[in-house]
This record gives sequence, structure tokens and C-alpha cells, in this order.
Amino acid sequence: MSPRPYQLQQRRVGMDGTRARIVSAARTVLVGGARFSIDAVARHAGVARLTVYDRFGTREGLLEAVFDDLAQSGGLTNLPEAFTQPDPIDGLERFVAIFCGFYSKHRLILRRLNALAVLGRGAAGHGDRNPRRLEGLTVLLARIAASGRAEAGSADVLHAVYALTSFAFFDEFAGAEADPAVVTPRAVALVREIAHLR
Repeated sequence: MSPRPYQLQQRRVGMDGTRARIVSAARTVLVGGARFSIDAVARHAGVARLTVYDRFGTREGLLEAVFDDLAQSGGLTNLPEAFTQPDPIDGLERFVAIFCGFYSKHRLILRRLNALAVLGRGAAGHGDRNPRRLEGLTVLLARIAASGRAEAGSADVLHAVYALTSFAFFDEFAGAEADPAVVTPRAVALVREIAHLR
């Protein structure tokens, strides 16, 4: 039997390991406050600059991979739970809790990613994630309005809840605390009040 399939598998594992090391290095550079560049990430990861480009294509591709890694480790992959709750108000509360936990876990790096986006140096797709949050809230609030338990279907309520579930609001609202066990119930209470939930 040829050893080639085993060697190819080892190579894939090595490539995945290199990719993970680069993403980890990018996170460290972002949190450390140094100027974010491919060179800085490559140095920190102990790889050649070309290796970073080979794995991610562009700086924006690397930042997208960082955000995907944050989403995975920060619990955003649990968002489907919000849409499968039998009670749509429970679904909305779960949605808010998931985002509060995510923002709390990755607060420093999200500040840096948002700053890069404002400066036009962030990932092009990073901004695409906010409309997805708006779409999710639209679905949940429409379900609540259809249940007759709130005036949650209005555009004003949607935009207010959208603002309350943004990182910018969370970062300001949480102050120095940022403990999701403390912040989440307060954020949920605000959302309930704004949406006139009953």
C-alpha cells in the first residue's frame, strides 16, 4: 500500500495547523494594539509573509478568518437556538444573550476590528455581518408581533432593538463590568421595554 494518502493527510493537518497559528497570531496582534499588518502577523506566527497570503489571499481575507474564529469561540454559532424557541419572546431574549456573551468574550479585539472598519482598513465583509443581525431581529420581532404580544413589528422598534444589540451600545452600556451575567439581564430588560413585550 502506498504511503501517499497518509502523507497527504499529514500535509493537510500541517496546513490547518499553520492556518490556525496565523489566525491566533492575528488575534494577538489586534489585541496587543500594534499596527495590524501582514508582516506583523507573519512575524508573530513564525511564518513567511507569503505563507499568510497563500492561506488567506488578502489582509481582508485574514481579518474575515479572524472574525469567523471569534464567532466560533464566542458562541455566535448558537444563534439558530434563538429561532427555534417555541416562544418568540424567549427567542429574542436568547438572541440578545448570545450577542452579549460574544461581545463580552471578545470585547478588546472587537473594539480594534471596529476601529479598523471605521478607518477603512477592516475586512470588507465585516460590515456585512450587521445586516445579518438586522435580518435576524426582523424575523424575531415579526414573530412576536404576529403573536399579538407586542408592538414589535414597527420600524422604530426594529431599529431601536438593532441599536441595543450592537457592539457599540454593548461596549458603552457594559462600562468596565462587561460580565455577561450582569450585562445580559439589563440588556434584555431594555429590549423588552423598547419592544413593549408582554
